[in-house]
Amino acid sequence: MKKNIALMFTALCLLTNGCTSFLNVETLGKSTIGGFFSDLDGLRSAGIGLHYLMLDFVDDEYFFLADVAADNTNVKRVNAGLEETKIFDFTNLAEDTSGYPRTSWKSGYEICTNANNILTYGKPLLEKYPESADLINVHFAYALFARAYATFCLTNIYAQCYGYTPDASHPGVVPIGEIPGFDTVLKRASVSDCYDMIVSDLEKALELFGSDSCPDPHYINGLACEALLARVMLYKGEFAKASELASKVIAAKPLTPREDYVNMFRKAQDVVGSEAILRLNSYNTTSTIGNKCDPTRSKMSLVPTDSFLDSFESGDIRRELYTYYAEAADGEQFEGLVATACCKNIAFKDGVEDVMNRRCDPFVLRVSEMYLIRAEAQCRMAGGDLSLAADDLKTIMARALGKDKSQIGINASSAEALDRLIQEEKSRELYMEGHRFFDIKRRQEDLVRPQGTTSLLRTLKYPDYRFVLPIDQVEMESNLYMIQNEGYNGRKTLD
Repeated sequence: MKKNIALMFTALCLLTNGCTSFLNVETLGKSTIGGFFSDLDGLRSAGIGLHYLMLDFVDDEYFFLADVAADNTNVKRVNAGLEETKIFDFTNLAEDTSGYPRTSWKSGYEICTNANNILTYGKPLLEKYPESADLINVHFAYALFARAYATFCLTNIYAQCYGYTPDASHPGVVPIGEIPGFDTVLKRASVSDCYDMIVSDLEKALELFGSDSCPDPHYINGLACEALLARVMLYKGEFAKASELASKVIAAKPLTPREDYVNMFRKAQDVVGSEAILRLNSYNTTSTIGNKCDPTRSKMSLVPTDSFLDSFESGDIRRELYTYYAEAADGEQFEGLVATACCKNIAFKDGVEDVMNRRCDPFVLRVSEMYLIRAEAQCRMAGGDLSLAADDLKTIMARALGKDKSQIGINASSAEALDRLIQEEKSRELYMEGHRFFDIKRRQEDLVRPQGTTSLLRTLKYPDYRFVLPIDQVEMESNLYMIQNEGYNGRKTLD
């Protein structure tokens, strides 16, 4: 868990009046939620608290699940905890209540619950402070985006992909659009209904943001709504809409130049803007995923596979992010250390006098993804523009290799072949940023790990039940209306 967050946001981070186990979280700060939201300062603190709940969820849960369950990461079993190896080996059970899947469920719904508190208890402030309507509405937009993002991530973790059934009528998660009462029946909705709520929330947030284009990507903004909608539409298979939304974002924000690429990750305190659409401010926090990748940490357990590292061409700037060179600030015991590691979430220490400001703010959304979304969408939509798809792919490759796009050759004779190249490039560009396993799953592909995998499971054939995590036993026992995922023991239905 992040250090000092409780001290910084004691007044808000886990306010709730929930009714089932995933809503029963600790109440901190003022004695009543209404009292907390009695003024604008409470609303502002609520927005900050929501930001840090998202940081916890992304850094502690979502990024880990997306890449450790995929094909480009090995787990050093001697250093790993049982929760890590269970995800890696696909051996999770509903009875696992001390780590995954329990913590992911709880953390995701803490975001939803706190977002609903803002949307509900913040409404009286519009009458109390009419001159601050713009500020209040922006915080409502923050809450709508956060709820949509959390619901989307939870659906990826606990439900089969959108195309699993022809009409996406299979079980999703519990989309909570309001603060439940103690007698509220909380059931899993269909994946289709979950996506309807996600899209609705993002469209409402976009309307509230209006023409706002916040230049600081640490604040949720209208461009982030459009970018997340592009991703959601890709997951739904609505490729024309995905391409259109990605194009809007690409037109609004440039890519980070090659010379700033490494520092974009490892010196987030200096490289704030450029292609970042939304990233989470990690000032004075400890990165959970970073510690699992850091070779100077005793619990360093995650390393990229040899086959993944071999996939980078010579001169690819991104390859620099996978070799860790010990710094003086690491201490004498690490002098001369050179190790294979993903450094995206390991900040540079030397030269940063403010120790609390050594940052690798995790990306929720960035422009590189938009190019890859548009490229894939053009390959998969009827009548798609393959020349545009190839150009988008070349744009990402050219920056990585330090070449002009005209120097990049694409060897693909069909839309399917080009699409495959795009997926390979996406796996390199967005490694350890919360995508790979969920991309394999949404595309209804088999998970095939390389020969040298340290996992007990090398191949997971789609549509294996283990493409989703079980609903944990605590939730199953506390909510009589909960339906367990197929393949795991538990209740199947209760009307």
